[in-house]
Amino acid sequence: MDETVSNDAQKAGGQDYEDIVNAAWRHTFAAHKLIATPKGEMAFLSKENDSNGCIGTVDVSYPSIPLFLYYCPELVNALCRPVLEFASMPVWDCDFAPHDVGRYPLATGQVYAARKPIGRTASHPPYYLYPAGTDVWDPRYQMPVEECGNMLIMLEAARAFGADKALADQYRSLLDSWVKYLVQYGEDPAEQLCTDDFAGHLAHNVNLAAKAIVGVACYARLTGNESCTTQTKTMAAHLLEKIGDKGNTPLTLDGQGWSMKYNLLWDKVLHLGLLPDSFYAAETASYLPRINTYGLPLDSRADYTKSDWICWTARMADDPAVRAALIAPVAKELHETTSRVPFSDWYDTKTTRFVAFIGRSVQGGLFALML
Repeated sequence: MDETVSNDAQKAGGQDYEDIVNAAWRHTFAAHKLIATPKGEMAFLSKENDSNGCIGTVDVSYPSIPLFLYYCPELVNALCRPVLEFASMPVWDCDFAPHDVGRYPLATGQVYAARKPIGRTASHPPYYLYPAGTDVWDPRYQMPVEECGNMLIMLEAARAFGADKALADQYRSLLDSWVKYLVQYGEDPAEQLCTDDFAGHLAHNVNLAAKAIVGVACYARLTGNESCTTQTKTMAAHLLEKIGDKGNTPLTLDGQGWSMKYNLLWDKVLHLGLLPDSFYAAETASYLPRINTYGLPLDSRADYTKSDWICWTARMADDPAVRAALIAPVAKELHETTSRVPFSDWYDTKTTRFVAFIGRSVQGGLFALML
């Protein structure tokens, strides 16, 4: 298997990319627990092993899926299954997807944004047993657009790469609710958290808007819903009008800053036809002058980056030279970092030092160039 992974990476991105992939694939699998549900089905539970200890975190599963899509797409269904099960329980009466299903090793209901208890070591009650109408979660710390988009994208990507569509069919009513939420609130998201929650709340987040559009497109593919296909084209056209097609697109829809547009990866991989190839050529080329010694910053707010999102962004480039320019500094950081920790996905692009997060499941996202 080592030889297979090395050869696959070498073909996809050369020696730098092979080094990156070889440093990540074992710990990506190790950051999960594979179990059988009471029905004998697979549940693949991610472990948020270096932040708040959540299990089955949707926006941690989402970055990891390139590895599993490439080698075992049914594991992506298995990542979604516990979330769909919890979201079907009476206590979860939100019209958007959950963030997680518990705190490792207890999958007893979402703990992120729970009003009480607080703290990393606090014990949480079995939320899944609570009745509908229980006021468990603080809405300010939910991630509604983020998680709805993630779930719809994961289910369609899994199907596209060969996983069984029956899981999505089984929970169709949830998917209907989530796509409705994205259509209503996703085109210009209000102030809320996204997967990069360490950066804080942000309104008009272009990456969240992109995720909403891709999520609606994936739902349309998954269900054959023609009206959603039309809606997606409208949303994509509106996005392009706001951010332009000449590169250097902003961080927010009101024109502030800049950011990697990693959530648009699926437009390229799944051939959704949302934005023209000329957009991606201009956008990815515009990142090159922004690259620091050890990588492209996540966005204009800081010098830190996420190595998984860099690889997603590199996959969006059709020009091999642009891909290589984005990937090489990540390999350089891996070789030269002075932080003696398992491969960190969150590090400073000027100093090599990890900011936080080590050995996390999200490094499955480094496999994006293989898709």
